[in-house]
Amino acid sequence: MTPTTLRELYFAVHEYSGSALFSDVLSPWLGEHAAAREMLAPLAVCGEWQRTEYVWGDLLEQAYALHRISDLLLLGFQSGLPDGAATPWAHRLHLPDHEVRVTADEYVGFFSALGMRRMEVARFDPFFHEIAAVDQSDDPDEPIELTGEQWPCLMLGELLFGRAGVVVRAGERHATAGIADRSALEDSFLRRHRPTSDGSLGWGHNSQWKTDFRRDYLTADAYRFNVDANADIDGESPFGDADLTPAERRDLVRHRCAVRRSEHLPDAENPDENPLVGWRLTVPRS
Repeated sequence: MTPTTLRELYFAVHEYSGSALFSDVLSPWLGEHAAAREMLAPLAVCGEWQRTEYVWGDLLEQAYALHRISDLLLLGFQSGLPDGAATPWAHRLHLPDHEVRVTADEYVGFFSALGMRRMEVARFDPFFHEIAAVDQSDDPDEPIELTGEQWPCLMLGELLFGRAGVVVRAGERHATAGIADRSALEDSFLRRHRPTSDGSLGWGHNSQWKTDFRRDYLTADAYRFNVDANADIDGESPFGDADLTPAERRDLVRHRCAVRRSEHLPDAENPDENPLVGWRLTVPRS
């Protein structure tokens, strides 16, 4: 039986152990749910859809469910945890006990059917790129340079749906190996190679699905990060992080994780000490 809701599709993907996930599960779902593309469309333009009152299963929760499906599909493009690493809580709760495999073309094809497009950006930009691996340069001041892509970036109009997982070369003052690619990734459901944290963790079978999708937009004049957050990054923070510098705050919002060593930021060995990333940030386009 073909799953009906995105939540049911998530569990169908999670439990599938065959060798043809796209043709057996994803493609039939698309064939029966053409309206999903229209449902997501109001999120494509910044400011077009706003939550005026809470309704179970509204657009932010539907987008979150779809993003959980995406994170499952991306597991096949990722390496495992490094030797000796502690097992993340998200792994204990949600990591499938078998491989989840689709090709890059199948991944892009599924989300293209829902109105998304693949975005390819030649220079490193934390709006579009999530650091999945770091080749550490001997020069600590060498800027971050893209050297490879492990999975693609997807956009829905102006809305960022998912960043590309990339391999970079960098000096440790810009991106430190073992931190930029291994520290806890905020506002993210699941990665095979690192800890993650989103609003669903620790909640029950139903309540976890009341998690909102984080919205970042690229508009004509600005990068708009985490537009639904309550706190402006330049205002007084409610998160007990007074020691963070303005640059560290901005990096946390843009990268969603620690990217280099700092006395105020956690490292990969203490992911549970990550400060909350609950700010919104607007960066004008140059």
